[in-house]
Amino acid sequence: MVERVQRAHTKGQIDRAGEYLLPWWKDGGDVPKDGPKYYEIIQNWRSSHALPLHAFRVVLQGRAKRLDPKVLIAQRLKRFSSVMNKLAREETMQLSQMQDLGGCRAIVDTVEMVREIYDVYRTSDDHNEAPLFISSKRPRCFDYIQEPKPDGYRGIHIVGRYAARAEINEPWNGHRIEIQLRSKLQHAFATTVETVTTFTREPLKFGAGPESWQRFFALVGSALAIREGTPLVPGTPDNRSDLVRELREFTEHLDVHRRLRNWTNAIKQLPRKNVSQYKWLLLVLDLKTNEISVTGYAEKRQAARELEKIEKGPNAKSLDAVMVWVRSIYDLRDAYPNYYADTTDFVKALDVAMAS
Repeated sequence: MVERVQRAHTKGQIDRAGEYLLPWWKDGGDVPKDGPKYYEIIQNWRSSHALPLHAFRVVLQGRAKRLDPKVLIAQRLKRFSSVMNKLAREETMQLSQMQDLGGCRAIVDTVEMVREIYDVYRTSDDHNEAPLFISSKRPRCFDYIQEPKPDGYRGIHIVGRYAARAEINEPWNGHRIEIQLRSKLQHAFATTVETVTTFTREPLKFGAGPESWQRFFALVGSALAIREGTPLVPGTPDNRSDLVRELREFTEHLDVHRRLRNWTNAIKQLPRKNVSQYKWLLLVLDLKTNEISVTGYAEKRQAARELEKIEKGPNAKSLDAVMVWVRSIYDLRDAYPNYYADTTDFVKALDVAMAS
């Protein structure tokens, strides 16, 4: 049953709620006096996107399945933590204007299928099929395949606005929903960026973080673009031999194969029940035995102290330790349920690229 939560506040009130909670979110500390009230405003605004999101997802599924019967479809409402993090990153962002509070995704076999679905959204005049546009306006489209992001991300994003076909649903008119279209290779790339972001606690997903990882993903993005016959990522070598040579260097320097294998195994082996009471986890992999130990901590400082002991200890070279926020692991699982944050497809694609 689809939630039918209506927006209960004006857009001005929604924006003020985000502005009020933002300093607390950035600096931490005690919840401000009126924090719960403003939190509820944001939660109501998030939840009010459930009905439009369902409508968009149903249409996306129908359109995609005509081209790829095995298409993977997923949908999600942006989590409160993700909403606040986006407001913190983008200083001019107004909460009422955030276009991806509700999002759905189609993962199809090939980039050609992505293009065909994209063309349907760009050219279709069949407004009887779904309540996607207001006043017959076309959706906003962002083609990151034809113009890849500098961080290597490729895919297509479409932002539409809900327009009700039935009077009872008119209160939701105007809600923005984002649609993502990706090939399996593009999705394998995005899954891996999410995984590395989670385990390094670096904002690689948002085009920031260590330069070595940024360069690695930019190079991989171009390698996958060559395979799919699409434009290269800006700033990467045009010459295929130079691209492969540099990609091999960064893959070895970052120890990509071992790290991804171990992180994926850690996610798969991590129990849900025994660690849910903790906020932070210390995952320690014994490189000699490939055994993973997981210890939970209520406080970040405790986990950080133990991590420092391991990194400075006599067995540092034989142990690979990483500190992870518990919620981020489950978010990773929830965001990528079909792939379970598995980087196997990415590693296979990487090996193909480096062998060419």
